[in-house]
Amino acid sequence: MKKPLYFLLSLSVLMGMGLLLHLKLNPLAHSFLVQSYGINTVLAAAALLLLFWGMDKKKNNLAVLYLLTVALKFCTYFIFFYPKFQADGILIQQEFFIFFVPYALGLLLEIILLARRYN
Repeated sequence: MKKPLYFLLSLSVLMGMGLLLHLKLNPLAHSFLVQSYGINTVLAAAALLLLFWGMDKKKNNLAVLYLLTVALKFCTYFIFFYPKFQADGILIQQEFFIFFVPYALGLLLEIILLARRYN
């Protein structure tokens, strides 16, 4: 039980630091950045917990569980974020990074979890 808490705490710290830095670089998108980091933190936490569960119970299906978490994140992007980004018909670099920076931070932690587990 200690390891999941360690990774969830690491996730919270990493996302918090990412949010603070992102807010410094793009202060005009404050509310959308908070939403993006919040949603991505919840999705990454769910993915980490699912992967921890899968490592103990479903070792043969771990790749399927991982792909399921990635698919869930992309579905969230296309349902929640993409329509807001395409409202003006143009996807600019700042809008792209609003979703994909917190996504990448959560993904990085998931990869570290898997690498440590199978190292």
